[in-house]
Amino acid sequence: MPPISTLPLLACLALAAWLVPAIDTGRPLPWQSSALAGAPQDAEKLAFEEAKALGTVEAWDAFLSHYPSGFHADLARAYVKKLAEDPQTPSPPAGPAVSPNDDFPAAAGSWGGVLRDGPGQNFRKVGSLQEGEPVTLMARSDVVEDGFPWFKITTQRGQTGYQWGGILCSTGAERPDIFKTCTVKPSGPTGKKATKSTKSPPQKKQKKRCPSGQYLNQNGVCQPNETGG
Repeated sequence: MPPISTLPLLACLALAAWLVPAIDTGRPLPWQSSALAGAPQDAEKLAFEEAKALGTVEAWDAFLSHYPSGFHADLARAYVKKLAEDPQTPSPPAGPAVSPNDDFPAAAGSWGGVLRDGPGQNFRKVGSLQEGEPVTLMARSDVVEDGFPWFKITTQRGQTGYQWGGILCSTGAERPDIFKTCTVKPSGPTGKKATKSTKSPPQKKQKKRCPSGQYLNQNGVCQPNETGG
């Protein structure tokens, strides 16, 4: 029997011998097994979701380098193949093209509608325009709705406000930032109305008369009356 003084050391060595195999082999200790049972699966799922959220080839390659096999790896390869087949992501529609010589003020017309005190339907109504009414484009705002910007305009009555480009039209060359072209109503008098013709109606032609003793034959010539009448 070993001396009593060596018993604590022997107990420590025995405990270490029991712990070391579990540490060297990577096996969890008995009280750790329940806490670590789902850790690898949870980490793989979390990494898969992060790569999916990024949606890039680089993100999927990083995932596959850590998890090269299994159900999630097969899905990751499918996502990479889809990105290779369709690499372009649809971009949102751009605003209307603007010609480089787009100077203001510019003559235009209106298809009718509401005139507002700001560039948007949420602004207060300050007037209304009739179809074909001429306006002057003063400036184009940065507010774009359904492909057309809002414009600051001045009416022929001198009123200033904003109207959407989709109900404005060009009176000259077609512009890309307003809706097509139109013919506006004249803003001034069109001139006097045409007067009735003063030309006299044609006169009835008088019948030719022959001297006494002659008559008018069928050719319109006077000749002697053979009867002597």
